[in-house]
Amino acid sequence: MIKFFRKIRQNLLSEGKTGKYFKYAIGEVVLVVIGILIALQINNWNEGQKRKALEKNMLVNLVENLEQNCDRLKSRVQSISYYRKSGAVIISAIENKLIVQDSLDSYFHAAFMNTSSIQLSETGYNIIKNKGFEIIGNQALKKEIMIFFEETQPHLKTNLSWGTLDKADREKFIDKNFVQFPNENGITYKPFDLESLLSNHYFIALVRKTDLQRSWFSIIMEKHVKESQRMLDMIKIELNK
Repeated sequence: MIKFFRKIRQNLLSEGKTGKYFKYAIGEVVLVVIGILIALQINNWNEGQKRKALEKNMLVNLVENLEQNCDRLKSRVQSISYYRKSGAVIISAIENKLIVQDSLDSYFHAAFMNTSSIQLSETGYNIIKNKGFEIIGNQALKKEIMIFFEETQPHLKTNLSWGTLDKADREKFIDKNFVQFPNENGITYKPFDLESLLSNHYFIALVRKTDLQRSWFSIIMEKHVKESQRMLDMIKIELNK
């Protein structure tokens, strides 16, 4: 093709058609420029498609993480409800002086269960962080994602850390006052001296405090599920565009 154009130029020069030669040369330059612009446009389009594909993949990962976290939190809230019922049975036995060994043994373990330790996945967000936040084209969505994972979720973890503050003391008290053995449902705590235990003010305060903690954990977990769902809805709307 280059030889073809060169031959045309040479023929025009040899025939003394200088005016036509310059017009042709200018036209050839214009064609080259247009070709370059088209190539750049195609390249930009290809890069744009790659960026969109990467962005979609990142958002899909976020959706999977958030859905997984919602399921974990909902499951934990259900567990908290069961554990609180066990604590209520113990408190009721204390208040009504219903000291029946066998009927209470199955409730002690659940009454002490710490429900604040929960793993929330953030792999999708960390990938975005490593790749660069500019991968998210929607500026409003990008801001919401950053606020959720940098502020909202860490705030939840901080609140849940309340349940670990007295963990060592609680475990020490359990080791001192209970014998532990496995059963088909997990673990059973059997007190060494039930009557003495149920009149122990520290034990009563511990059961009540544990119940208060779990009540609070349930509230903030349910709130976080709503925030996670709101985040999910925003991402899914972006994915469907």
